[in-house]
Amino acid sequence: MKKIVQRTKRFEKSYIKLQKKVRQLFLKKMMFFLDDEFHLSLDTHRLKGKMNDKWAFSITGDIRAVYTKEERKKETVIVFTFIDIGGHNRVY
Repeated sequence: MKKIVQRTKRFEKSYIKLQKKVRQLFLKKMMFFLDDEFHLSLDTHRLKGKMNDKWAFSITGDIRAVYTKEERKKETVIVFTFIDIGGHNRVY
């Protein structure tokens, strides 16, 4: 199945504000994510409450990447849209 990754403007603004080490770690984690969305090192989980249509995975103990996913079965494509990245209390 083909995977498409998109980033919102909000994600881009939040990403730029992160420390360089955290940005580099995100890129490393993205490699795991693209290979296996549920890789053990990511702690991927569905969010609850008003964000129950979104997912997140861990970058560090506190930093999370929040995204949505849309499966287009007719095209055999999954579209991941990264919405935000940052500290647990800020992104949730």
